[in-house]
Amino acid sequence: MRKKTITQSLSAAAVSAALASCASSKQSVTLHDLQGEWDIIELHETAVVPAEGQPFPFIGFDATGRVYGHAGCNRITGAIDPQAKPGTIDLSRMGSTMMMCPDMTVERNVLAALGEVKRYRSLGNGQMALCGKSKKPIVVLQKRKSADKR
Repeated sequence: MRKKTITQSLSAAAVSAALASCASSKQSVTLHDLQGEWDIIELHETAVVPAEGQPFPFIGFDATGRVYGHAGCNRITGAIDPQAKPGTIDLSRMGSTMMMCPDMTVERNVLAALGEVKRYRSLGNGQMALCGKSKKPIVVLQKRKSADKR
């Protein structure tokens, strides 16, 4: 009798796992979903607040794998593998112009955080999380509307 209960429990767990993986595959995000421009609104669970007179940092992705944006003081550029496995991304080799601004705090924080990114996932509501080795977001992005270009 006890063996039957254990077998039923294991079977139920296997079915639940299969259903959960199906549900997550329906919600999987591809590099196509990253295309366009995104405001960088949060770094390591802290809201991004640009210094007075400095623009809001953003990052953009195009279909060819080109990455571009602004880290708070300088422009950023780089590339990602457009054939990468969905959910994976490497932003560790981003380059930037080298101007000095009165406050480089946001700039340093953005560049350091982007260097840690290995994965991405949708948060819903036009937001995307860029994560490191864990599922915890390092960077939170908010999709820009076409009129939001700063």
